[in-house]
Amino acid sequence: MPRVIGYTPPWLCKPSPGASIFSDPFAPSPPSPFKRQTSWSPDSAEYHGPKQLIAHRGTEIFAAVGNQLRWADLAKVKDNWEEQAQARPGKRDDDSAAKVQYRTLTTPVYYQIRELVISPSGHFLAICTEHTVHVAFLPDHARLADQPASPLKLPTRQLGPTTHVIPESALASVVWHPLAASGPSSDCLVTVTAESAVRVWELDKSNKWSFERPALAIDLRKLADGVSCDQDFQPSGFGKNRGFSVDDFDMEAAASCFGGQGFDDEDAWASMTLWTAMKNGDIYALCPLLPSKWRPTSTTIPSLTTSAVSRMATIDGEHVDPDERRAAAQQYEWVREIDNEEPLDEGQETRLRPHNPSPIPRLQGPFSILAEDEEADPDVTDLMVFPASLDESILYSGEDDDYGYSGEHEDSSARVPFTTLVIACSDGAIDVALDLEGVSGQWLPRQGQSTFSLPTLETRQLDLVTTLTLEVNTSDVTFLSFTPDPMDRYGTFITAGTQIFSLSLHEWITRTAAEMSADQEVDAGLKTRLEAISSTQIGDLHDVLTADSADALSSPIAVSDLDLGYFLLSSAASCPHAVSFDQYTVQLSQVAASDLATSQLLLIQAAADTEPSKAVPLPSRQIYSPAPILYSNAEAPLLHLKSSLPPQQRQIITDQPMRLSPAMLNVMTATHRTVSRQTSELESAAAELFRRCERLQEELADQVKQMAELADRLNSLRSSDISHGDGRPGEPVKKTTPDERLEAAKVKQVELTKRFEALRRKVGRVGTARKELSAKELAWKEEIEALSRNAGAEQLSKSLLSTSQNVAPASVKNDELSRSTSSIGGAPRLQRSDSATSRRSSLFVSSRYQREKVAEAMAMVEREGAVIEATMGRLEGLQLAVTTI
Repeated sequence: MPRVIGYTPPWLCKPSPGASIFSDPFAPSPPSPFKRQTSWSPDSAEYHGPKQLIAHRGTEIFAAVGNQLRWADLAKVKDNWEEQAQARPGKRDDDSAAKVQYRTLTTPVYYQIRELVISPSGHFLAICTEHTVHVAFLPDHARLADQPASPLKLPTRQLGPTTHVIPESALASVVWHPLAASGPSSDCLVTVTAESAVRVWELDKSNKWSFERPALAIDLRKLADGVSCDQDFQPSGFGKNRGFSVDDFDMEAAASCFGGQGFDDEDAWASMTLWTAMKNGDIYALCPLLPSKWRPTSTTIPSLTTSAVSRMATIDGEHVDPDERRAAAQQYEWVREIDNEEPLDEGQETRLRPHNPSPIPRLQGPFSILAEDEEADPDVTDLMVFPASLDESILYSGEDDDYGYSGEHEDSSARVPFTTLVIACSDGAIDVALDLEGVSGQWLPRQGQSTFSLPTLETRQLDLVTTLTLEVNTSDVTFLSFTPDPMDRYGTFITAGTQIFSLSLHEWITRTAAEMSADQEVDAGLKTRLEAISSTQIGDLHDVLTADSADALSSPIAVSDLDLGYFLLSSAASCPHAVSFDQYTVQLSQVAASDLATSQLLLIQAAADTEPSKAVPLPSRQIYSPAPILYSNAEAPLLHLKSSLPPQQRQIITDQPMRLSPAMLNVMTATHRTVSRQTSELESAAAELFRRCERLQEELADQVKQMAELADRLNSLRSSDISHGDGRPGEPVKKTTPDERLEAAKVKQVELTKRFEALRRKVGRVGTARKELSAKELAWKEEIEALSRNAGAEQLSKSLLSTSQNVAPASVKNDELSRSTSSIGGAPRLQRSDSATSRRSSLFVSSRYQREKVAEAMAMVEREGAVIEATMGRLEGLQLAVTTI
């Protein structure tokens, strides 16, 4: 989930001029007394359906305020606010009053606007009411930004003047085709009504007839019972008797969407599959649903060709079901026609839709996620599909890239092999289900080819992973809607009444795909691992916005821009509501599926960085927005009441003296009700403003107190002139500066250097003197040799040799000690040694034994010299380390 860093920015809050984009400064026009209100009027009953009142094209937004369409550039609005904030106070008021933040766009739409759906190319805008659709041609940014104070009339055409009208079925979904050959003058729009009528409109500015009749019209109820592609599946015309059918209740469409967005790494069938969810929970799929001119991605045709050829090779020569063999042959025929056809436009690869087997595909489904014996759940309100990934390892294995695809092949272990469906219900439940088999192109057989078998709908059970429940504040929320997250491919925003939630399935889908699409064979632990993954948290669901409004929020738009940042924008009751996110937070949509280890490492690092001990989240809350009554026109309610009076009473009030009468009493009573309602709203708004001001004072006092405590703590941490000494408490210590501490460190370093040099010279003198043995040492040596011969020469020499090797350093010290004592003793010791030598001169010592002892002594001297050299090297290393410090 993206981390929330703020709410509605100040340049969109009152009293900044940017807040006027969503406010309604004019009172709504009163209903005409000469216009009859029909029973099927959208305003006659409470509306429960999609509500999308904001659309965006980059940083440009199109907002419906009442029935008025407005355009504004948020980047320019933000820049103007920053310039005004930096200007002088006197000049700031003049500039804010002179500059207009939005431009009014006039459109011939009478009923209440419910949805604004902009095309992916940005050249068309679908303005939808509950029953009608108007398509506006959008000019470029320069044309819209020119003369913002004057209204601009948009070229608009009504879509299906005899099709999408009030007596007909209401609209369920309006979507733009992701594979349409779109351009500045053409595009493709798909409309789905509540009666499960799907219409494909191929719009062309130069062809008015393209707005009158759809290029392709399909009644899903008729298609469900169809047996041949030669049948007529068009919906019934206006005014025709339809009769009663059970499908009127079982196949009431709730929402529709395409399975992909036209990306290269998506499954080839995803972007041409229209998923339709019924209110009872059944889901149907139309694949492939294409306009007459479409534009495939760089991987669509190679993937379709590979899958069709491999399927034909698999079933060739085997005993398979005739329906399956026919479906594979139809798919192969359809793909071969695309492969053999040359593109119409070499630069953009525009192609024609194949004529065979049929432009109308077979209806696949119903896909159900409920058990048969389970009671009916609440109605389905919206649907979102996350497509499977393209298997590039199979697509390009052993083949050259003949279709211009120059991207690196992803690892097969990172492929997502399943389709994820997210279904929203009216009770606040979010179902997450998987389609493991996938959807591919299917058509009905031609007439006469299914003599002995009739095609029927095959019910397929989706794998229900989990059911998430939204924690809504009110119980009257009856409609949920989805908004795609531009920063997360497997993320969405959910609008439920006055709340907006963020749902991300990226981590769970990535981990599940890594287990299911691994290269190794299926082992016994795969089921256990999948169950462990499913038992963990499936989705990251959080409440990101809760509006304090009586009206429901509009479905938001997600804007990601370098100047504006990454934020969510919605509106309710002529007031904007926004949420700003951290633009980093692990940009999951830019992380490849093959980088599983990298993504997990980023997630671990992000989790480690947000530990309570390391990072304390900043308190963030919405900016207080005063009640709209404080900024509204105070005379508007009275003017509205005055305009609703009959002309005779209006003339009596304005032109004639006031006289007491029953009619005048009624006027005064109505005026009192209007004024009292307005006064009550003003009192509530003023009381709320007063409470906010008191709360602000209390919070400011708390902040000042906290800052004072923090300053005291900082002062206590500083060094003072009188502090506690090292020995006795309360002893005054002189305050030292950094320079003084540096000088003391240098003096201490010089002392350490001198001590090191003295120690080095002392150690260097050890073992350097090579003096001859004294007379006493020679006499002692001779005595030892004589004792060794008398006690046993061979055994004693071996034992002495081993002992001398073990205590070699001690013997050397004894030699030094004997030399020092001999030098101090002088002549008396020499006389005693001469007498001892004369007494033992009769003992015989062989030359061979002498040479062995001399060799042993030399070996001991060499070992001691090696020890001394090692010690010298260690001391030199210590000297270099001290010098470096």
